[in-house]
Amino acid sequence: MSLYRELKRRNVFRVAIAYLAGSWLLIEVAETIFPLYGFGDTPARIVVTLLAIGFPLFLIFSWVFEITPEGLKLEKDIKREESITPQTGKKLDRIIIMLLALALSYFAVDKFLIEPARDAELLEETAQQARAKALVESYGDNSIAVLPFVNMSPDPKQDYFSDGVSEELLNVLAKIPELRVTSRSSAFLFKGKNVDLSEISKKLNVQYILEGSVRHAGNQVRITAQLIDARSDTHVWSKTYDRELQNIFQIQDDIAESVVSELQVSLFGDSSERHPVPPEAYRLYLQGRHFFHLRGRENFEKSIEAFRAALEIEPDYALAWVGTAYTITWQSIFIFRAPIDGYMSALQAIDRAISLDGSLSEAFVGRALIKTISDWDWPAAVEAINKAKSLEPNSLSVNRAVASLLERLGYFEEASILKKRLFESDPMNLSARKYYAYTLLRLGRYDEAEAEIQLVHDLAPDRWFYHRDMGQLNLLRNQFQAAKLHFESETNEVGRLHGLAMADFSLGRQEDAEHSLQSLIDKHSNHWAFLIAEVHAWRGETDQAFYWLEKARELRNSPMHRILVTPFLVRLKDDTRWEGFLETVGLSSTQRANLRLELALEE
Repeated sequence: MSLYRELKRRNVFRVAIAYLAGSWLLIEVAETIFPLYGFGDTPARIVVTLLAIGFPLFLIFSWVFEITPEGLKLEKDIKREESITPQTGKKLDRIIIMLLALALSYFAVDKFLIEPARDAELLEETAQQARAKALVESYGDNSIAVLPFVNMSPDPKQDYFSDGVSEELLNVLAKIPELRVTSRSSAFLFKGKNVDLSEISKKLNVQYILEGSVRHAGNQVRITAQLIDARSDTHVWSKTYDRELQNIFQIQDDIAESVVSELQVSLFGDSSERHPVPPEAYRLYLQGRHFFHLRGRENFEKSIEAFRAALEIEPDYALAWVGTAYTITWQSIFIFRAPIDGYMSALQAIDRAISLDGSLSEAFVGRALIKTISDWDWPAAVEAINKAKSLEPNSLSVNRAVASLLERLGYFEEASILKKRLFESDPMNLSARKYYAYTLLRLGRYDEAEAEIQLVHDLAPDRWFYHRDMGQLNLLRNQFQAAKLHFESETNEVGRLHGLAMADFSLGRQEDAEHSLQSLIDKHSNHWAFLIAEVHAWRGETDQAFYWLEKARELRNSPMHRILVTPFLVRLKDDTRWEGFLETVGLSSTQRANLRLELALEE
């Protein structure tokens, strides 16, 4: 008997066809389902590899064995007249027909339902990438980073002054619509590091770099600035200024004018409109900004002291009022002062700044933040953001505030797209990347979120609550043991207890989970009732979750403004009480839709 006939008799061909049809169907379904659960390409590759390995094994199996009424037997042990391969072949035919029918049905669903949606999503993503690229290319070569100026003063503690001069120069240049300026967070990442300028240019995606030095002694200041075309590694312009400190604003304007002259763009306005303040008040203002960026209880207190000292000298110093408001706001967020009183003081300070100078976009961004966190006054926040955007439509900080507000209103896809677009202009802004990771977590895009969290940690390992963030990511991936290990390494007590109460519960360690939850309640319920609600929601304890949410609302806990952002409350959204509760904090579906329409966005 020929090999072909024997293969046919033993149903090897039918097994091959059935296996291939089933494999194709399984692969297509896997490629559709896996992304929904946040899996990357690796699981799909594993499925394909296993099916490929199994194919020859199944063919060998069908050649060597035969299924009989008595069970599986070696083909050589079965007499030809007792073989039932014809009946088995008919069963295989029916299996093949069923698999092909399923495959055809899936093809139809994919072709007419899934693929159009996928193509639309891909088209939108491509369009957003094009807009992001256009955003960068629209400035052409008019892009610049202001690196931290080197402190050449005899006193190393004068770093705050040189940093402040750099930041103020950055702010002056950022007001020029035709010039793309990388943020402070990105530029200051390279402070004290011996990195080639061309490498910095690539990482920040800018053509030019402004660097220099500051020597400050008494009332005298010497500032040396030079403009470098980093991509061609050529020196464009440099100058040294020896002035009295009272003329610091004139120096900054002179440098800015020289830069824009070399770049051949239009200056933002008449420099004569900038009103100088007493030198000592300006020095104290820079000191306040310096300590604010260092963060922490003691640094915030030093920041407030410096701003208040500046205001004692110059009560109408609008920027010092803005700095005061921001610092008090963050003190309140971190519970370094009583939040309700703190937010009230911060709002008074920001309103004073706006009354003194209504052109400060950062003042309106600050007002939006305070109204969002303290009062959940979303219409006022939208109004403030729209005003800030009208003042500086191209400002990175303003547009990040727009993205954050979109996210808090529940428009996560729009927020993620806008944040990602902003990265094209400001790729090394670690704060922005951290909050982008939170948006990705809410969208279930866990691999991307992990990449952002890890990048931030690699560049700034001592900041940003790395273990808390990784623990939460692992919780959402159902990797509970890994989550527990991260939470155990978290130095912040609130973050550690909050995480362990959920991780241990998911691991079945009820006693440990209860201990962490009770500790969180006993020590922190007045300020972090919202987090206790998250724990109960994660555990499926819906009534307790709503009890603590209501308590958080009564106590005006600041995390309430992120009620739609947190992924740990999503189990409550199908409860009939959810929409009603959202309405009490101004975030019902109707309220959010109206706010979205009022928010000024670029289409």
